[in-house]
Amino acid sequence: EEVKLVELYTTNIEDALYIEPVSSLALTREGIITLKYALKRAIERIFQVEPNEIGAETMGDEEKPNILIYEAAEGSLGILSQFVNNKDMFRLVIEMAQEVCRYVEEPDESIKATYDDLLDFYNQREHLQIDRFLIRDALEKLKTCNVEIQSNQRYASYDEHYQMIKGQIDKNSSTEEKFLDYLYNNNLRLPDRAQYVMDDYYAKPDFFYNPNYVVYCDGTPHDDPDIKKNDKKIREELKQAGFEVVVYHYRDSLDDVVSEWPEIFTKVR
Repeated sequence: EEVKLVELYTTNIEDALYIEPVSSLALTREGIITLKYALKRAIERIFQVEPNEIGAETMGDEEKPNILIYEAAEGSLGILSQFVNNKDMFRLVIEMAQEVCRYVEEPDESIKATYDDLLDFYNQREHLQIDRFLIRDALEKLKTCNVEIQSNQRYASYDEHYQMIKGQIDKNSSTEEKFLDYLYNNNLRLPDRAQYVMDDYYAKPDFFYNPNYVVYCDGTPHDDPDIKKNDKKIREELKQAGFEVVVYHYRDSLDDVVSEWPEIFTKVR
């Protein structure tokens, strides 16, 4: 009779946050472990989730590890994705981490950690390494840092992204330039492409956002009845094909246009 070894396993996809503590934070291995749990506890408090719903691990180099925080609950919680959608989320978590560590409530440095702050059932193996005072200075530095969400990996910075897109716009269109400058001056997410040719639809929107947002900036030529009729036809076809169509007419308020599409025009710095 043939005997076979069968190994059962499952796979899952969840949001995760990978953090590489920079040397300027001056954290030891124990400090990084402590930071891991301070961030975990802060996220749990802000989003009111149970400790078993957020996982935290150290990874990489044994002495200078990185931190992996992930959603451990079945089904996405939609929590960690907010770190790339809301530039203020990181600072909120750092401020909560400071509150979690109870520096004001319990200033005695001989009390490294308790179940009132960083210790819990899930991190018992590392209780002796957790010391809330090892991360006090690091949390202060992190609270004052500037956060910039890199919405397009093709560019090294927000400023470079802006300059590249500005170089691609129609030089004869003051409406496109006004729209782009408004986004830049208000630190809003910039388009992924400009003058995007969509051959399948005989369309060339002024701007395009991944995955399916097209933006038209209509100047005075688009007041012509024939052009307006053609605009309507093309844009309806794009909507039918599953694209979201954003139109900024030169008479419109840019504040109103942007506020109507908060899922696109997010703050990135």
